Amino acid sequence: MQIFRLFSAQLKMCFLGIFLFISVSVHAQNKFTNYTIKSFAVKQNQVNSQKLTVFALDTLTKTNQKINGNYLFTVNGLSQSLLFNNGEAVLNLPLKKSSFLYVKFDNEINNPSNLYYVYKTDNSLTPFKVNLFWLLVIPIGLILIGYMFKKIIGLAIFFMSVYFYFNHSSGLSMGIILQTIFDGLKSIF
Repeated sequence: MQIFRLFSAQLKMCFLGIFLFISVSVHAQNKFTNYTIKSFAVKQNQVNSQKLTVFALDTLTKTNQKINGNYLFTVNGLSQSLLFNNGEAVLNLPLKKSSFLYVKFDNEINNPSNLYYVYKTDNSLTPFKVNLFWLLVIPIGLILIGYMFKKIIGLAIFFMSVYFYFNHSSGLSMGIILQTIFDGLKSIF
């Protein structure tokens, strides 16, 4: 009977040690897990209205609070390391006028990217997400209207030239348009 009690006490200690080891290792694994950004959004900074904030989003499009640390982004072709704290990072980008921003997250698994038009007023920045659909539909629609009504082909060319001038003068180059279209088509397939 004494041997059984001794064996039972040693078995309890062994199970307690295993349980303690598993709980510590799981906690350490969760602490050092490097989360990745699968989606993001750019919004006006709540503290400083002249700055923009990048929010790391989860699958429910809520801010992913687990994202902390430095992550590499490309903004209009320039690499920037953004410091995330609870899923938010301030984008230090001085804007003198309204312009387009092509923001892309650089990592090994996937490269989510978004195109924004940032409308600047005297005291605020308002980013609007530009969809790939509109980048394709507007010029194709103008071309189709021009072909359907040959009398207004000059008007269609005029509107297309104004459209491309507006995009180019606001920071949206043909390379960014093609990169956005390529990324959109890549995400479809």
